[in-house]
Amino acid sequence: MVERFLPSNDPIKENVLEWTVNRNAQDVRKLLEWLNETKTLREKKAMILLIQELIEELKSAVDDLAELQ
Repeated sequence: MVERFLPSNDPIKENVLEWTVNRNAQDVRKLLEWLNETKTLREKKAMILLIQELIEELKSAVDDLAELQ
């Protein structure tokens, strides 16, 4: 990550977004592990939908972080 000389205009929002990125990345990783263990196609589809939702939230948080920097 690039180190900035000036702090963010909204450090609380920045911290929340960074936490969201880290947490969602962990959750996606865990869901991908569990995806291998699912038995039915219905479970796999449900898990993939959850992963997609988390990734969309991840992309949004990264975009918002980019705007802060």
